[in-house]
This record gives sequence, C-alpha cells and structure tokens, in this order.
Amino acid sequence: MDSALDVLASAITFVAVWYALSPADGEHRFGHGKSEGLAAMLQSLVITISALFVCYEAVQRLIDPQPLQQINTGVAVMLGSALATLFLLTFQRFVVKRTGSVAIAADAMHYKSDLLVNLSVAIALPLSVWTNLPIIDPVIGVLIAAYIMWGTWEIANSSLKILLDHEIPQSDRDNIRAIALSHSDVKGFHDLRTRSAGSTLFLQFHLELEPDISLLKSHHIMDEVEDSVREQYPNCEIIVHADPIGIAEHRDAFD
Repeated sequence: MDSALDVLASAITFVAVWYALSPADGEHRFGHGKSEGLAAMLQSLVITISALFVCYEAVQRLIDPQPLQQINTGVAVMLGSALATLFLLTFQRFVVKRTGSVAIAADAMHYKSDLLVNLSVAIALPLSVWTNLPIIDPVIGVLIAAYIMWGTWEIANSSLKILLDHEIPQSDRDNIRAIALSHSDVKGFHDLRTRSAGSTLFLQFHLELEPDISLLKSHHIMDEVEDSVREQYPNCEIIVHADPIGIAEHRDAFD
C-alpha cells in the first residue's frame, strides 16, 4: 500500500514540476510555478492517507495480535527498499540544491519518511520474534505513523507558504535591501514585497533617489540595482519603483 501511494505521489510531483517549468503565457503572466505548491499539498494528503493506513493496521494488531510469518523475506525486502530509497534521496538532494524545487523537496521528505519506515520494520520484525513479544511490531507501527504525520505537516506548511504568497526568509530580505542600498545613487529603500512560485522569486520594492535627476538616469540606476540583485538571485522577477527622496508617502506599516 505504501509503495503504491509512493508511485502516485511521485507521479503528481513529476506532472507538477513539468507544468511549473512551462513558460509564462497570456493567461499566466507570472508563470506556472505555483503548481509546485499545489503538488506539495497533494503530497501531504497522499502521505496522510499512508500514515492513517499504517496506524489503522497497527491498532488492529494491538487489539488482535497476530503471529508474524516469513520474517527473513520481510527483512530482505525492507533492506532492499531502504537501499533504493537512500539512492533516490541522494539524487533528490542534488536536484533540490540545483533547482530549489519545493515539489521535489516535498517528495524527498516523503521518501525520507519511507527510509525510516523501512529500517524500522527491518528491526521490528526480527526483534518481535527474538523477544517473543509480537506487540513490538504494532507499537513501532504507531510510532512510524506519528513520524510520517509530523513530516506531512512540514510538507503542508511549505506548500501553504507558496500558495499564500508567504514572504521569503528574513535573511534574504535583509540581503536584498543591503544590495540595493550599496548603490551609490540609492538614498533609501522601502516597501519590499516578496513571494516565490516554484524556483522563481518575485520581488518589488521602492528606491529613494535624488529628486532632481533625469528620468533616464533613474532608469539606469534601477537597472543597475536589478542586475546586482540578480547576481545573487538569478531566478527572480523584479519590479522597482523610484521615489524622490524627502517626499512624504504611504508606506507599509510592516516593512
């Protein structure tokens, strides 16, 4: 059951990443990156179903203990699954570092839970037989289900941040502010708003410039600031608004 749900979850991730990479079009001017957040949310749903199934089976075994059979086969299958999962996790970690994909990161969290499940089962089966305590198997099953549910919360939380336009980490916000203010002609910076969709960041902010410079010069300054930001954040879309310094205007209270 768990492996069947794994195939379904990974298929969802594949379709979501493929769709997220589609270029922007007339109906989706900001691209399709939010499909990754939706995929991660579906991942959390699939993993929740898996955890509930494991928990149900474990509780049934606690109520009505059953003798375990074919222990050697079970251990061999779990160890083989653990090795395959470890290889997959190593490759997924490499891909996440290269792309920043939230959907693949969610899939990796899913398989990280699977790795723990496989190793736990490989230990629980022989331990139940050696100690002659069949209750060990369902107890570990309940613990596994609880761990999976914890991982599910992390995945759901990450997906909600994308779907609800959560701000990027404060450390990155501070870095973007510092980059902009490092330009000699920028006298102030405010109203930074950020969000992410897939591997793309969307940034908008106001730059305070001298009031008597030409429109052409302000244009060049904004382009130079954008280029500096993109050096550190290459996958980003930036909207900059120029304000003459000293002019009173409404600003975000939470900036």
